[in-house]
Amino acid sequence: MNMSFLYEFEAKEIFSEFNLPLPKSSVASSVSEVKEKAKDIGYPVTLKAQIKGGRRGKVGAIKFAENPQEIEDTARNLFTRTVHGQKVRKILVEKKVDIKEEYYLSLMLDFEQRQPVLIFSPEGGIEIEEIAESKPESIIKKWIPVDTGLRDFMVREVLNTAGFRGKELRKFSRFFQPLWNAFIDKELLLAEINPLVETQDGEILAVDARVVTDDNAAFRQKWINELRSERHGKESLEYKAEEQGIDFVVLEGDIGIIGNGAGLTMATCDIVKKFGGKPANFLDVGGGAGPDRVAAAVKLIKSLGEVKVYLINIFGGITKCDDIAKGIISAKEEVGLETPLVVRLTGTNEEKGRNLLREVGIHSYTDLNKSVKRAINIAQE
Repeated sequence: MNMSFLYEFEAKEIFSEFNLPLPKSSVASSVSEVKEKAKDIGYPVTLKAQIKGGRRGKVGAIKFAENPQEIEDTARNLFTRTVHGQKVRKILVEKKVDIKEEYYLSLMLDFEQRQPVLIFSPEGGIEIEEIAESKPESIIKKWIPVDTGLRDFMVREVLNTAGFRGKELRKFSRFFQPLWNAFIDKELLLAEINPLVETQDGEILAVDARVVTDDNAAFRQKWINELRSERHGKESLEYKAEEQGIDFVVLEGDIGIIGNGAGLTMATCDIVKKFGGKPANFLDVGGGAGPDRVAAAVKLIKSLGEVKVYLINIFGGITKCDDIAKGIISAKEEVGLETPLVVRLTGTNEEKGRNLLREVGIHSYTDLNKSVKRAINIAQE
């Protein structure tokens, strides 16, 4: 599966196209530009470091400014930051919102059910995984048949379940159809608003936006390639990975994932989450990966800087397990890797691969669940 995370400002451009209400905002690439945008928007403002992914608030990548002096100091600091392995090159300057209540709303493609799923929760403002862990009963899901699309009665059913009635139900229901239209027309894998807020004045706004594109649809969705060509920052990790024939997506966890084949790698990420871990990335070295590509993969994840353990899951077919082992050993020696490694090898030349790893003190597993649990234990130590 080829997919791309959009920056928040790019996601909001899509939402604006479909008339979803948003706070006034503008993106800036320098401190002087940030000050200029803030003056136009009016204080107080929120400054949001633009990275592909979430959890910015927890690492100090979302700040508030009440005046020009505060904004200069804050913007200067943000532009020096690297967040989740990504250098901050743009800041979204946004009118600060006086929040009364926060909600969660998203549409995503459910690969298991083979249809879109609408997700709503009155517990917005935090990651959906955290909501699922702390208050699973607050998450309301509605699978949408592709042949009918999202209907008004489905929206009412979801909001009724969440406890909305009358005027409040009508006010919130206006958000669902535009989000559905964006999701379908742009052929997205994810369209998420978190938080969807009600202000103290009773206004409903999409304060944050997250979008994941389906790059396999790029031949129809010309805007995907146009967006890529507009982007700067070719030094980004994902661009470096692409140049080396590696599919790489930065996530927000602390367990570095390497697999061969998109399906196996996605399944590995899912199992890590199932057992309570947090993947730091999706990285598929592809079929037939040799030592050089594996070494490059290890170095890419090391660049994230926040990884506590590597989980390498390889099923040897055309990919040979001994080549994978050689790449792991090479990367470990080249970069002086001290981060723990958990390796699962099975398939072509697995014994050769295990022997090579054993010689340098790296234990390997055949059981996937055991290897995942071991990686999670290390990350949580």
